[in-house]
Amino acid sequence: MKKRLTVLIALLLALSLLSGCTLKSSSLSGRLEEMLEDIRGAFDGENVHNPDGIHFRDMHYERPAAEALYADVEAVKAALESGAKLKEVEELLDRCMDGYDHFETMLALADIYNSKDLRDEFFAAEYEWCSAEESEVSRHFDEMYYACAGSPLGAELEEDYFWEGFCEEYADPADSKYNDETVALMQRESELVSRYRELVADPTILYEGEERSYYELLGEFETIEDLDTFYRYLDMIRGYFEKYSVQLAEVYLELMRVRCEMAGKMGYASCEEMQYDFFFTRDFTPEQGNLFVEDVKTWLVPLYVWADNSGVLYSSEESALSPDELLSALRSVAKDIGGDCARAFDFMDRYGLCDIEQSPHKADTSFEIYLNEYDCPFVFLNPIGTTRDLMTFVHEFGHFTDGYVNFNASESIDLAECFSQGLEFLSLWHMDGVLSEKQIRSLRMAQTADALRTFVEQCAYAAFETRAYALGPDKLDAESLNELMLDTLVEFGVCPEGYESIYQYRWMEIPHLFEFPFYVISYAVSLDVAMQFYELELGEEGKGLEKYFEILPRDYDSFTETVVNGGLSDPFRKDALRPIAEAIAETLGYKGELAAAA
Repeated sequence: MKKRLTVLIALLLALSLLSGCTLKSSSLSGRLEEMLEDIRGAFDGENVHNPDGIHFRDMHYERPAAEALYADVEAVKAALESGAKLKEVEELLDRCMDGYDHFETMLALADIYNSKDLRDEFFAAEYEWCSAEESEVSRHFDEMYYACAGSPLGAELEEDYFWEGFCEEYADPADSKYNDETVALMQRESELVSRYRELVADPTILYEGEERSYYELLGEFETIEDLDTFYRYLDMIRGYFEKYSVQLAEVYLELMRVRCEMAGKMGYASCEEMQYDFFFTRDFTPEQGNLFVEDVKTWLVPLYVWADNSGVLYSSEESALSPDELLSALRSVAKDIGGDCARAFDFMDRYGLCDIEQSPHKADTSFEIYLNEYDCPFVFLNPIGTTRDLMTFVHEFGHFTDGYVNFNASESIDLAECFSQGLEFLSLWHMDGVLSEKQIRSLRMAQTADALRTFVEQCAYAAFETRAYALGPDKLDAESLNELMLDTLVEFGVCPEGYESIYQYRWMEIPHLFEFPFYVISYAVSLDVAMQFYELELGEEGKGLEKYFEILPRDYDSFTETVVNGGLSDPFRKDALRPIAEAIAETLGYKGELAAAA
């Protein structure tokens, strides 16, 4: 029974690859939800995650045998052509799914270990190899699915192995986005992302006459108690920006060229359209996303400017929190929330499925990633050592819980971000005994200010991306990227007066711009939904959490459908951000007229 379950989940996860998703947590079409429900029902109460009980320290990396996987795919196609029986073809498909499971798990492990220490040349090379090879894996599986759908066994495979509508979806091989040209471009993109990671792995700058590690210097400025130290800090980060801006601009602009060419080869009008449709499978358009950005400017930018000028935006108090204390704090929060959160935490803790250690050489990011071969999620965190880390951990644990409950099935990144950001807000009611009452009040204020920053700053970055790609890489260089970023930040009220020479380099600090273009809008759109959980919880304690768990199982096919049919409001409705602006204003103590900002 467990073997068949593993095969079924492997199939569902393999299908996600064909959506072109390159995110940390891969996407899965909602059309497969019915199959997932069957799995949940058939194995209710059975330990289907990590059935062999393997601790993360025993999950060893090895370069996956891609050629063997391709041979298995070719065996399926050959069997179909030779008129093999259904059972034989399904057994060969099972082998392919196992091979895909292994490949994706090795890619995930390479990513984790590369992110754990960017200086590690072995895992940097392995991550680059796996990332580049993934597009070739995608092409082989894509061809196999078209072969299955077009074979005499197509209807039987749809009924017995795949999903309803499979044959129609894979009716015409000419519709495939994978060919020699697009795969080559995907591989070039992976090489450039690896070059970006290499550049930011261990940068050095000339500081006070000595070549020093930039990250070590940052650690020395953790506490800034006087103006002289502050100005030295600004000089230090300016030195980094000035030294690396040209090199990073070259990588970024070449990534733009590759992605724009890829979009054209796939039949899209722009890279933005390709990312929305093919890689992120969003159910809203770039036009809707851009209108959402404009609504943020209308309702939230004036509030952001007020909060920044009045000192509210960064006024929260933080206390030191070690990794051990951080894990203990999340344990208490998850236990108090109960249900799937408590079960997910116990699972994570038992098998060591998180990395929350501090190191200046870890990637400047936090993420959740799924280990297919073990049927379990994993959390990677780059903590700063304060109570703010708790909210970052809660965010990624929201993804972990989602992956645990749904076997990593997520209709879109936007829906996935609803459950991570939503849990951040809901956890604020479950921290008694974890933090002091004063710390909890400070954290609630900080979380609201963070929400305001997320809406405004992520939309500013989204606007920057849209404008940069509209101009095109041939009209940009390091200097013009600085100018475009600065103009956009000023427009959104993000750049304080007098700090233009620093803020113009903000594009260098955002990994998503390099690794996942047009992703950042998801943080803002999904935050609308997360804030709706928060508003429900403010109205009556427990109601927001109840709604969270109600829609977590993903009973619908898309982000908007899940949200609306789950009893929440469409983030793209008219004046959607007005009640959110009112809730933020009330919490932060804003007394002005929000309507005047419209």
